[in-house]
Amino acid sequence: MKPAAPLARAWLNAGLESLLVGEARAAELRRAEAPAAAPEKARASAPREERGPARAPRAPQAPAPRDARPSRPVAPESAGRPAATSAVPSPESAVPADPRALPPAAWPPAWQALRKRRPLPPRPMVVWSYAGLGDDLMGQADPVRQQIIARMITALQHPGGTHVFWPYALPDAPDPQNDDSAPSLFWSGVALLKPRALLVFGREARDALGLPAHLEPYCQERIDARQVIVLPPPLALADNDETFRRAQVFLARLLRPYVRSAGTA
Repeated sequence: MKPAAPLARAWLNAGLESLLVGEARAAELRRAEAPAAAPEKARASAPREERGPARAPRAPQAPAPRDARPSRPVAPESAGRPAATSAVPSPESAVPADPRALPPAAWPPAWQALRKRRPLPPRPMVVWSYAGLGDDLMGQADPVRQQIIARMITALQHPGGTHVFWPYALPDAPDPQNDDSAPSLFWSGVALLKPRALLVFGREARDALGLPAHLEPYCQERIDARQVIVLPPPLALADNDETFRRAQVFLARLLRPYVRSAGTA
C-alpha cells in the first residue's frame, strides 16, 4: 500500500475524506498514516516532567504608589563593636552608687552643719575640691586662694548652680591622709550632689581622695561614670597670669559639653 501523499494527508486532517476520495479510500489512507503519526503523538503525549520542570506563574504585583520610596537596608552592628555615643555626657542616673558613701544621717556633726550652712544646688554639674577648701568654707579662708578661685569661676561665665564646692577635710579634723573617714565623707557629699564632673586641684587633694597617681595636673579621666579633671593647686595658678590662663582655657573646653547639656535639659 502506497503511503498517503502529503496532499491527501492534509485532506484527511481537514476531515474531507468522504468528499474527495470516498470512505473506503479514506480508511486505507488513515491506516497507512497511523505508523508515521504514532511517534509524533507519543511525543505530544509525553509527561510534562520530561520537558523539564514547569515554572510557577508569577503572582500579579500591585503597582507601587508614586510617592513610595525604596527603603535603605540597615546594616547590622558588629558583635564586638559598641554603638556610637553622643558627645553629651551621660545623665546622673548612669553613675553607680559609691560604696564609700554614707547617708547624711550618719555624717559627723561638723559635716552635717556644713551641709545645712547654705542651700546646695539641686543639680550641680561640677564639684570642686582642693587642699584648704574646708578652711575657706569654715571661716579660715586664705585670701589669695579665695581670689584665684573666684576669678576662675567668673571667667567661666557659667549659669548659677553649675558649680559647688565640697571639701575632703575640715578644720580641727585629723589629717585626711591618715583618716579613713575623710575620703568617705567627701564621696558621701558627691553621692548626695550627683555631679557629672569632679574638679580636683593639686596632687595633695588627688592623693587624699584615693584617685590614680597618673592623674597629673592638666589630665582628665572618666572614673565611675564621672569625668575627673586635675589642675594645679590654686596658689600655683596665682603665681602668674599665663599659668592661670592655660588652666582656665583647659577647664572651659572640658566643661563646655556639660554646661551645654545642662542648658538644654
